[in-house]
Amino acid sequence: MIALLLIAQALPPVQAVQPPPGSSLNAPLAPLTPEAPVEGPVLPLADALEAARKQSPDLAIALERVRLAENNVQRAWSALRPTLSATGTLTYNNEPGTVFTLTPGGAFPFQVTEGSNWTKAGTLQFAWNLLNLRAFPTLASARQQVQVSRLTETQQRQELLLSVAATYYSGVSNRELARVALSQARATRQHALEAQARYEAGLIQLSAALRARIDYLRADQEVRRAEYAYASSKSQLAALLDRHDTAFEIASPPAPPEQIRGTFRELVERALQERPEIAAARANEEIAARLKTDAWAQFAPTLALTGTGRYNDPPTSTTGEKGTWAVALSLTLPLYDGGFRYVALKDADSQMRQARAQTRSETVRVEDELRRAMLDLDSARALRDEAEQAVIVSRENERLIRAQFTAGTASQVEVSDAESALFQSESTVLQQRLAVQISSLRVAKAIGAFDVTGGTE
Repeated sequence: MIALLLIAQALPPVQAVQPPPGSSLNAPLAPLTPEAPVEGPVLPLADALEAARKQSPDLAIALERVRLAENNVQRAWSALRPTLSATGTLTYNNEPGTVFTLTPGGAFPFQVTEGSNWTKAGTLQFAWNLLNLRAFPTLASARQQVQVSRLTETQQRQELLLSVAATYYSGVSNRELARVALSQARATRQHALEAQARYEAGLIQLSAALRARIDYLRADQEVRRAEYAYASSKSQLAALLDRHDTAFEIASPPAPPEQIRGTFRELVERALQERPEIAAARANEEIAARLKTDAWAQFAPTLALTGTGRYNDPPTSTTGEKGTWAVALSLTLPLYDGGFRYVALKDADSQMRQARAQTRSETVRVEDELRRAMLDLDSARALRDEAEQAVIVSRENERLIRAQFTAGTASQVEVSDAESALFQSESTVLQQRLAVQISSLRVAKAIGAFDVTGGTE
């Protein structure tokens, strides 16, 4: 103890060091960027998905297309139903008409009298195609088009919900990243203040104090960048929900959805049974096959029943009757139409081949989508596990380097590298967790079982 006192008395006193004129250390350290204020209540993921189902303009358009397809069914029925039309005319002539009246037993068979300048006429016509074979495939195809429209609406709804969920999870990740960046900036700012104090005490070089200040400014920039990214995610989510404000917050879902399990072949078979695109492609095959039936029906005769009732004043017949009627039953057999029906048969064959090729294309696309989604999920899980291990190591390394810097055995460059490595590790683990969440959603969507009500693992 006496020796230490003697050494301390022999050492010169610490001289305060002032930064050179023009040095940035003379300026006060910039304040820390505050945490973004809360704009509104938390919008849970389940509520966001429900709002997308009810308020999305894209889904509203898809639903209206279903209504149009249902209207086409009514149009197809009109070919099988009778029609009734009435026509009335009132005509004024500059010369009065002449009326011929039959006079049996007279000197002249007709009596001629001057009529009126006005002529009134009315017609009531009834028509019914009793036999029209083309109407039946048209009606069946119209009904199946309603099914295709509904399947298309289901596909668009799943894609919209996937986009909403992915945007939501991206916002959660950006919010967590902003918190990590804020914590990192707070620690680097404290270190920058300590480094400046150590420089002014003559314990470290000017470059070390400047490097500590640079590290803080960069960390603060990351805070601003993450907060702006979070605000952008909320704006994108609001657009998907047809909202005109961002007065809400995003929070991590409380529980993950049920994990989808099974081999690739089992999931592919499930996807081919449940994906609306596959069902729509198969329905289009049936519609295309029905075109061949319609083409053959053009060779068949048609049978029509017509009835007509007429009223004329003055009468046009010599009997003086103002009203007449007629009923007709007509059978029409098309004999030659310039080859149009044979072209229709060829077109039907071509449409059938296209529909089958489209089904094969959709099948391959679904298999590829599922395979890539499963690969992305496996990769994201593996990278997430490694990133979590890297975070543990980076935190230990950062604490060790800071302790060594305080003891004077580590340089500011080592501290900067340790802080950068820690922030990078924490950013990476957030990104990989987000990748796992989105990949899980894509696997669910790839098999046609996308119905998210919570978070993911």
